[in-house]
Amino acid sequence: MKDVPFIKFAPNFITLLSLCSGISALKFAFQENWNFAVLMILLAAFFDFFDGWLARKLKKSSQFGAELDSLSDFISFGVSPAVLLYLWSIQEFDRVGWVFCLFYIICAALRLARFNIENLNSPSTTFYGIPSPAAAGILLIPFFFNFIFPDHLNEYHTIISIFLLCYSGIMMISRVPTLSLKSLKLSSSNGSYFVIFIALLIIFLISFFWQTILLVSLSYFAFSLISLMKFLFALRKSSK
Repeated sequence: MKDVPFIKFAPNFITLLSLCSGISALKFAFQENWNFAVLMILLAAFFDFFDGWLARKLKKSSQFGAELDSLSDFISFGVSPAVLLYLWSIQEFDRVGWVFCLFYIICAALRLARFNIENLNSPSTTFYGIPSPAAAGILLIPFFFNFIFPDHLNEYHTIISIFLLCYSGIMMISRVPTLSLKSLKLSSSNGSYFVIFIALLIIFLISFFWQTILLVSLSYFAFSLISLMKFLFALRKSSK
């Protein structure tokens, strides 16, 4: 029997850590431990980024790994954030609130299925629709705001939560082109600036964790809105 080096399974192992984090978020949500529930989803996003990065660096990408990654993403960034938002904010709407959660979850499943098919033979450098981890980040914006300003929760947070469920779900399955991190190329002259940026980001995460996470999520939300407006403008222009 041929020996297989452990490093070959490292990306899949990290994917399983992401899956465990996403499932653990549900456990903490049922206990109404919202801080740990949200932290588990953020941890899942951290693992999700590095499993793909490690697989590309080691050139150990496989169809099995891609399918496992999609399953993990569906649980961690599809099911878990929607259930968190339902239990925390919109369960007062009962069945109507649950319909919005199901809409988001179904959109996440469709987005991941489409992504797998489109990237089976020729991986694209452009995302069509926002990726599921980014959608989960947008969905968690009310949590981030509440952690920073716990006394400023008002009657509009439920409406905002429903809007974010609909917006994130639609954007995941849309054909709006958005930039993929895989397509970003850093020249040698810009490398030092990137290192400085990452260092500053880590410093702010250590010093102002929730504020930094909120700022990053709002920035991506604004970026997705700009991409949507540009897409609709181009669509309207081409139809004339």
